[in-house]
Amino acid sequence: GFSQRLDIDFEETYSPVVHASTFQYLISLVVHEKLNLHLMDVVTGYLYDSLDANIYMKILKGFNLPNDAIFREDCLIKLNKSLYELKQSSRMWYNQLSEYLLQEGYKNDPICPYIFIKRSENGFAIIVVYLDDINIIRTPKELSKIIDYLKKEFEMKNLGKTKFCLGLQIEYLENGILVHQESYMIKVLKRFYMDKSHPLCTPMVVRSLDVNKDLFRSQEKDGEILGLEVPYLSAIGALMYLANYTRPDITFAINLLVRYSSSPTRKH
Repeated sequence: GFSQRLDIDFEETYSPVVHASTFQYLISLVVHEKLNLHLMDVVTGYLYDSLDANIYMKILKGFNLPNDAIFREDCLIKLNKSLYELKQSSRMWYNQLSEYLLQEGYKNDPICPYIFIKRSENGFAIIVVYLDDINIIRTPKELSKIIDYLKKEFEMKNLGKTKFCLGLQIEYLENGILVHQESYMIKVLKRFYMDKSHPLCTPMVVRSLDVNKDLFRSQEKDGEILGLEVPYLSAIGALMYLANYTRPDITFAINLLVRYSSSPTRKH
């Protein structure tokens, strides 16, 4: 897809996906209404739909041509279906899935186009789309009907109860659902070589981080601005993602550290 040209090989590329905060709200709905949260994975979802533009590609050596055609280096083949890595593949897949669900009576809103809702006498069903991952929210008795309907059109893997989605880990308890990001935290610690450090009870020191105003500790080394080889901004971004979803207790500390993004020191 890197060689595709705008307005020639593609036009629209946007494909709506559920936001993690919206997904957290839906998890609370599952707990409150005692519903099931089920995950389905579409096998090669991007390969189903036809393309919205004429796209040609070179033939690679070793590719078996149909009808005993002879390989020629100056020949091109025209794509009839979408491929992974094309710029519009994600959008084409979403459009096909959306059309299929709307035919079945599902409704969605332009504000949240990644959520499809269908109401019936037995209650309601919610389908949440994130690329080729589909979360289904429904009562256990009605869940199998939705899965069967989706499998009529698409090849899918039934992954059972949703245990991981959008970087969120989900554990089912007797009295609710626990959402955390333990695996993400471990990756962040290893990425910044902090996995062997000693944990602390508080997310920040109880004193000023301004080098010129710190009355508790003032050393020359603390005043040296860190170089580009220290991934300060990357660490802040990784922790901010964590604070936004499952660790609000570190939000104040992260916001304070962001103020020193242009001139961080060892103390920060």
